[in-house]
Amino acid sequence: MPFSGPMEDRMAIRELYDTYGDASCRGDVETFLSCWAQDGQWNTHLFQCTGTAELREQWNALWTGFDKVAFIGNVLSIEVDGDTASTRSLAREVIALKGGGVFKLAGLYRDSLVRQDGAWRFLKRDYEVLVEEAPA
Repeated sequence: MPFSGPMEDRMAIRELYDTYGDASCRGDVETFLSCWAQDGQWNTHLFQCTGTAELREQWNALWTGFDKVAFIGNVLSIEVDGDTASTRSLAREVIALKGGGVFKLAGLYRDSLVRQDGAWRFLKRDYEVLVEEAPA
């Protein structure tokens, strides 16, 4: 079933996704990091990183080339099982680059979440590019 588990947990998980998207649009590394478990893992077509220090380093590396980011997420499924959850979401990103040009992509996240200290956090995010358009 694409949505299962307590409604309260599913709402809190949706708010986690909204917080992540807001941090991405504002370039707010601290809010971005607050979305992750301390040993969180982020795997994409460009990099893999684990833990707060590597997540911060990767974020900072990405933002050296970004001027503005539009990040739109859509949660496709949430399956809560106690203090863990499995989710899928679609991410649409349009990035204005500091050197000029616009980079666009859409991708699918397959995520594992964990409840820590009463809050939902990303434990593992696996990203698959669906559509990518590099600047001309």
